Amino acid sequence: MCFRRVLYSTAAAIAIETFAVGYPAAVNAQQAAEVAIDQDDIGGVVTGPNGPEAGVWVIAETTELPTRYAKMVVTDDKGRFVIPDLPTANYSVWARGYGLVDSPKVRAKPGQHLDLAAAPTPNPEAAAHYYPAIYWYSMLKIPPASEFGGKGEVPEKITLSEYLTVMKNRACVGCHQLGQESTRTIPAQFGEFPSGADAWARRVQSGQAAPLMVNPLAGQLGGVPFKYLGEWTDRIARGDLPKNKPPRPQGLERNIVVTSWEWGEADKYLHDLISSDRRDPTVNAYGSLFGSPEYATDILPILDPKTNQVTSFKAPVRDPDMPESLGPGHAAIEQPNGALGLLGRTEDLGHAGQQSQLHF
Repeated sequence: MCFRRVLYSTAAAIAIETFAVGYPAAVNAQQAAEVAIDQDDIGGVVTGPNGPEAGVWVIAETTELPTRYAKMVVTDDKGRFVIPDLPTANYSVWARGYGLVDSPKVRAKPGQHLDLAAAPTPNPEAAAHYYPAIYWYSMLKIPPASEFGGKGEVPEKITLSEYLTVMKNRACVGCHQLGQESTRTIPAQFGEFPSGADAWARRVQSGQAAPLMVNPLAGQLGGVPFKYLGEWTDRIARGDLPKNKPPRPQGLERNIVVTSWEWGEADKYLHDLISSDRRDPTVNAYGSLFGSPEYATDILPILDPKTNQVTSFKAPVRDPDMPESLGPGHAAIEQPNGALGLLGRTEDLGHAGQQSQLHF
């Protein structure tokens, strides 16, 4: 098979771009053996009740390597897929796509041909569960024009553009992936509230970075977003769904191969990673990647993508007795306003840099 690796200039964006390899003109589920693979690949065909399923993801995941490892590809127009260059291990393999629910996981090894039966969604609610977060977040309403310019509840000097900037690029969404399941619902552990607005006012007080959410929403925007955020989650709780359906990957989007390693710790805040130098992205090619946990810990996670090994490095400090840099002027406060609950579960936050997984 023919493929080439592309190393982008951003720290966490290595992709494998695959090309067509001259398959026969017609391939169905009984002809999976005709999908050419090597001894370190898994390949086959995904079919549904109406025939081959194009543009769906096929995922191979294993826990038999030093850390949890997964690789994902997309099927072509005839439902064919090849998951390339897999380390030796037993894998769980399944199909996922818009208009489908996850297919049953099938056990497979590299060098094996494998057919998968796609599972159509039984109802619109099940289909929407797989939609990207932005499709759900786009259901959030914004104040009408009559609320701006001192005519309503929005502070007089706040323009619509400034309001949208906070809601689309700063405050909560500056770090969290609003719209995925744990943010479009209200965690039960927060208790009962008179309204969705009250629930959101409580939610954003959780954790030591609460001021980065509270100050823009309650201060700069005068508390107005709580009304609309509460109305948003209330509507979703009643069963409202996104009006638009996401398209399946098309064209070059189907050439990307995504590899995911689990690293770091679930209860530590992992903010960034570095693998190279943006000015010279060939530096440290195929070398280790280093994580930055910011305030969470002095222990830096390190991933070797060649061996799939995760190690760590305890950063030395000049004065081990110095208290943490918390409070005004820093990214965290000393005493959280509300008990830790965050916007949702740690593993579901969709935080920039990822909480516990590294994707290529």
